[in-house]
Amino acid sequence: MGAPVNGDVATERSQLIAMMGERAMLLHGPDDDSTDFRLSGSDLDCVVLDMDLRWPLRLPSEWRLCQCLRYDLGGWYWVLERAGEVMALDTIDDPKGLGRDAIQTDSFFDIVDEESEEAVRAAYLAVKRVRKRNFAPDEWARIGRLAQLEPDRFRRVLERLTGSPLAEMLGPAALRGSPPDRRAVELAAVLRFGRRFGSPARILKTAWLGVTRYVERIGHPAGFTILLVGPDGAGKSTLASALPELLKGPFKKHATSHWRPGILPRPGSLTGRSMPDAADPHARAPFGRIPSLLLLGYYWADFVLGEVAFTRLRIRTGLIVCERGWWDLAVDPRRYRLDVPPWLVRTLGSVLRRPDLALVLSASADTLLSRKHEIDRPEIERQVAAWANALPSRTPRIHIDTSAGKDVTFERMRENVLSILEARAVSRLAAGWSSIPWSRPRWWLPRGPTPVARSGLSIYRPVTRRGRAAWSLARAAALIGGLRMLPRDAAPPAAVRRAVAPHVPVRGTFAVSRANHQARYGALLLNGDGSSSAYAKVALDGTGAEALAGEGRAIESLGPLLPPPLRAPRVLARQSGLLVLEAIVWHPEPRPWVLTDEVASALGTFFKAGSADVGGELRGPAHGDVAPWNLLATSDGWVLVDWESAHDGALPFHDVCHFLVQAHALLGQPLGPELVEGFRHYRGWVGGVVRSYADASGVPAGDATQYLREYLRQSAATMRARSRNEFRGLARRGRLASALEG
Repeated sequence: MGAPVNGDVATERSQLIAMMGERAMLLHGPDDDSTDFRLSGSDLDCVVLDMDLRWPLRLPSEWRLCQCLRYDLGGWYWVLERAGEVMALDTIDDPKGLGRDAIQTDSFFDIVDEESEEAVRAAYLAVKRVRKRNFAPDEWARIGRLAQLEPDRFRRVLERLTGSPLAEMLGPAALRGSPPDRRAVELAAVLRFGRRFGSPARILKTAWLGVTRYVERIGHPAGFTILLVGPDGAGKSTLASALPELLKGPFKKHATSHWRPGILPRPGSLTGRSMPDAADPHARAPFGRIPSLLLLGYYWADFVLGEVAFTRLRIRTGLIVCERGWWDLAVDPRRYRLDVPPWLVRTLGSVLRRPDLALVLSASADTLLSRKHEIDRPEIERQVAAWANALPSRTPRIHIDTSAGKDVTFERMRENVLSILEARAVSRLAAGWSSIPWSRPRWWLPRGPTPVARSGLSIYRPVTRRGRAAWSLARAAALIGGLRMLPRDAAPPAAVRRAVAPHVPVRGTFAVSRANHQARYGALLLNGDGSSSAYAKVALDGTGAEALAGEGRAIESLGPLLPPPLRAPRVLARQSGLLVLEAIVWHPEPRPWVLTDEVASALGTFFKAGSADVGGELRGPAHGDVAPWNLLATSDGWVLVDWESAHDGALPFHDVCHFLVQAHALLGQPLGPELVEGFRHYRGWVGGVVRSYADASGVPAGDATQYLREYLRQSAATMRARSRNEFRGLARRGRLASALEG
């Protein structure tokens, strides 16, 4: 069969294909006779058993998914990209044989265990070429070379994939390496139709899957529309001609339009006028108001018809490049000799379809003047200023300075488009995510299936009455599939997805929350059945990475000192900017602000286990941030999470003081007098907490009040009133300190 594919490339390719399902096999790839094998631009035909539709969530960090579409009842098309290298995976998972080729894909894996892969590939290619009516001699010669390696096995495989009648018609021609005659192809189509629609049940199933597939393709087209705008001389025409080649991998077809779609003829051609001089667009005087309004309506009708004409291309993975577009009328009406009110242009434009991305090109005035000599500086400066705010606010846009040259502009443009394609493709995997709140997401929750959606809500830990009520209502709604009613929003941030990808379970997904710290996130990793796999903390900057490294060390060094029923989560993996912990199955407490005596005793024992006299003061280990939201109740005790503030030089009672003061400041319980009386006179449940900690730590309970005063002083000194919670915390600490003195 010629020289083999490069070993490293073949291994990597096999690893990616193996990620797609329970079993996967390459049926057809680039020409193996080529010694300079490259992945770029080459489709890999694969058959998959029990496909995992979320498999791209586990991609290695250097690869990214740019396209994902269901092109057949059991066929998916995936496009991956890495540093300019493109891999297209054409996959089928059709156990019932309802797709175009009418092959039950489960049979591939039964056959390949018995027969050689060459015979299986030859039979698959023969069926596919017949269905596509591909009679190219080179294609059939290749099929013949594969089939002739083991003719008997090829015949057996073809018969098992297609049935005896069709195998008898196609087998001899394939073995000769020549296309079958046209009559055999027509009969093959009839037999294939019978295999697909051989019973009422198969007809109904095929019809239902076909309708849902078309609805999905129309609602979420795989095509992409790019609008190129900017002042004269910014490089729109140069970029418009280069875009189709720069983005060739993710898109199968393309179309370009200069200003308008051109469905309607040029207005001047209807009256016999010649083409105007494009080099000096402002030379002619504008039309009167009535002709201008008529022309504006004519142009608007052309844009509307163009949207209809481009619908099929958008659905079928097409790239549409529009230069200038409708909004050029608002910025430069003189170019089109129009005298129309700006509000009318904006109103008509608001009902047109928004592009997927607008590239607003610009450059310095000197650079633009050097490219467009016929336009003066004031006009150039006016256009630059106008394009800064000409597009509607909801239009996705990127501003690109083209002064740096073509290569830099092309690279930046391509990277921006591919990043948007990746975000879109990942958001469409399986049921996708919904974000809350929509304007500035704090949580990204998987929408389905039902067990996964319900478990994903555990990324949020309610401690207030309102939060618990909302959480319980959302859980009840998820139980009946209610989260699927939420809109499908953008996927979690790409940097977070790449960080957790190696730890996402097979068929799994994740819920993500944005932490209070800048550039910090938490991700709850979920199995396909809804059970939790792990909890990952991600930091996207150096400060956060250092904090996570310290937290990991604290859990491993101080966590073992915690006595039952209190424990720390197990560390599953650690690396720069990532800390993976065991998933905790917790349940909400009815009164989360209450610290039980046994937990207080465990915290006292924790302190005593590492305490020592340091310069005449008793110091020991403390978690540093024991609070209602960091103490998770489980079926066999409590788990203490978020160890970023842990250290081994704390004063006694620090953890108890922090819990009670934080609960008082942010949850309103315990009340101030209740807290003060508990420390002073050991009254109520707060007094029980103080006594339990004191007995376990060996520190006299009579010293608790002075340690509370010191905690209030130290914690207030580190706080800044930058948020409502911090302002409230400072104020209530001040009142507590005053009450203790009184």
